[in-house]
Amino acid sequence: MALRARLSKRAILESSGGGAAKWAEILALAKPAGVINLGQGFPDFPGHEAATIGARAALEAGKHDQYSPIPGSARLCSAVSALYQRMYPDTLGGRGLDPANEVTVMTSGTEALFCAVLGIVDPGDEVVFFEPFFPWYLPCIRLAGGVPVPVRLKSPNFDFLSSEKELRAAFSSKTKLCIVNTPHNPTGHCSSVAENELVAKLCREFDTICLSDEVYEACMFEGNTHHRISAIDGMWDRTLTIGSASKLLSLTGWRVGWATGPEELVKAARTMHAYTTFCSPSPLQEGVAAALEAEVHSLHFEGRAQLIHGNFELLAKTLRATGVEVCPAQGGYFLVADVSSTGMSDMEYCVWLAQQHKVAAMPLSVFYSPTQDAEGGSASEQERAPLIRFAVCKERSTIESACAALAGATAESARAAKEAL
Repeated sequence: MALRARLSKRAILESSGGGAAKWAEILALAKPAGVINLGQGFPDFPGHEAATIGARAALEAGKHDQYSPIPGSARLCSAVSALYQRMYPDTLGGRGLDPANEVTVMTSGTEALFCAVLGIVDPGDEVVFFEPFFPWYLPCIRLAGGVPVPVRLKSPNFDFLSSEKELRAAFSSKTKLCIVNTPHNPTGHCSSVAENELVAKLCREFDTICLSDEVYEACMFEGNTHHRISAIDGMWDRTLTIGSASKLLSLTGWRVGWATGPEELVKAARTMHAYTTFCSPSPLQEGVAAALEAEVHSLHFEGRAQLIHGNFELLAKTLRATGVEVCPAQGGYFLVADVSSTGMSDMEYCVWLAQQHKVAAMPLSVFYSPTQDAEGGSASEQERAPLIRFAVCKERSTIESACAALAGATAESARAAKEAL
C-alpha cells in the first residue's frame, strides 16, 4: 500500500517543501560543533528564576501531578489577569480580566494561535495577515479551511502605514479574521497607536475579528512602548490576544501560553484547546503563576529586554562594518539584515555564513508566502531584497563570539565566494 497516498491532503500539503523544508535545512547547518546558533529564537540563558522555584515546589509537593482544569489553573488565570491589569491599566477601563471567562491557559502560544484560528475561521473565510510572518500562521489558516490573504510589509521599516493601500485592498466582505503581531517576528517592528488605529478602523468597517499575537510584549527596546490594539475604541469586543511564558519568562521549553479577550472569543479558542491538548502541564502552570505573581510588583522580567537591546546594537554595529545593512527594530528577539551588497540570495548567504564563519542565521524567505513563478520557482524571493534574521535573545558572550566570527564575513568576501561557485 502506498501509505502517502492514503494521507489527508492537509498533511501532505503542510509537510511538502516550501518554508518548512528551508527551515529544516538551515537548522541542520546550526548543528555541527562550533557553530553559533543565531537561527532559532530561543534564549541560551536560564528561564525566570521564580518560575523554576515555583515549579520545583509544585513537583516536590506532589499535589499537581494530575490534570488541571481545561481553562488552566485558577492560580495562573488569576495571575495573568493581575499582571495585565498592572501592565495595561487603561485597556479595560482599569478593571482586570475575568480569570474564569476572559483567560484561557494553553499549551504554548503556538497552540493558542492554532486553537484561536480553528475557533473563529470557517472554510472559505478570508484571513488577513502581514508578511513576513511567523511561519505557523499560514498552516493554521489553511488547516482551518481559511483563505490566506497576506499583506507585504515594506523593508527596511516594515511598518503598517506604508502598506495602507495594500491593507485596505486586502479586506473584503469575506474577511473573518485579521492577525497582527507586535513586537513583530521576524522584523522587530512594534506597531504604533496610529498603525493600530488603521487596523482597527478596517476591522470595524468589515466586521472583522482581530487576533493579536503579543508574545514579545515585555521585550521592548529602550524608548519604545508596547501598544495593544485591544485598547483602541471598539476593539476589545472583537480582539483575542495571545501571550506566552515562552517569551515573557524565557521558558520556551515549558509550553505554557494563554489567550485573553471577551468571553465568546475565549470560549471558542478554549473549546478547540480542550480537543487538542486538554490542559497544560499542571506543575509548570504553578511555576509560571509564581513568576507572574512576582513580576506584578516590578515588571522587570529580570532585565532581559535591556540585555536583548544591547545585543541588537552590538550585532548591528558588527554587521554594518561588514558592509551589510541593518533594518531598524523597536523590540522583540531578532535583528533583520539586508545582504544585497553580498550578491547572494538569503539562503546562499546563510549557508556561506554557517559553513565558512560558523554562525547560523535564518533566511527571511521562510517567513513569506510561497508564490510560484511560471517556471515553478519561488517568485517571492525574486520580488524582495535578500533578508536575514539573526536571533539576539542570547547571553552577551554568545553575541560577542558571533561578532568576532562575523568580523571576517565581509560583503566583499561574500561576493568573491559567490563568483567562485
